[in-house]
Amino acid sequence: MEREAALADFESARKEWEAAFANVPDGALTYLKPGDDYSLGGLQVHVNWVLVHYRRVLDGILAAGFAETAPGDPPADVRRALEGAKRGLMPAERRSSLAEMAQLHATVRSTIRELPEEDWSRKASVIYGEGQNPYPTSPEDVIGWLREHYREHVEQSADLIEEWAAAHGS
Repeated sequence: MEREAALADFESARKEWEAAFANVPDGALTYLKPGDDYSLGGLQVHVNWVLVHYRRVLDGILAAGFAETAPGDPPADVRRALEGAKRGLMPAERRSSLAEMAQLHATVRSTIRELPEEDWSRKASVIYGEGQNPYPTSPEDVIGWLREHYREHVEQSADLIEEWAAAHGS
C-alpha cells in the first residue's frame, strides 16, 4: 500500500477504535472476562502499550540505519502494561488514556511522514524477543500491524460489552 493511503487508513483505524471504546460504559471499564488478559478498559491500556512498543521499533530501525535492531522494551514497562491491561481504567482515567493514545499515534504518524520515500518499504532485521531470530520489518509493516491492531479490538470490545451487559442484567 502506498504510504499516504496507509497513513489515511491508519487514521481511520484509530477513529474506529475510538468510536468503539466510546461505547464502553463507565461501569464496564474494569470488566475482565474469566480467562482473559485484558479488561474492557484495559484494551485501551493495551492499545497505548502497542503504540509505545512499535514506536520503539521504528526508532530502533531508524537509529540503526536499517541494520539489525531490537525494540528494547524495559521489563518494568512491560509489566506495568500487562497489569494495567488486566486492571482496566477508572472512569476518570478514560480521557487521559485517550489523549495519550492520540499523542502516541501522532508521534508514529510523524515518524512515518518524515521518512524518505525509499525507506517506506525498506526492511530491517528486528529481534523482538530474547533468543528469537530477527524478523524482517519495514515502516510499512509497522503501520499495517498497528492498523490491524486497532481493528482487532473494535470487534473484541463489542463482544465484551455484550458479555458484560448480560452478566450485569443490563
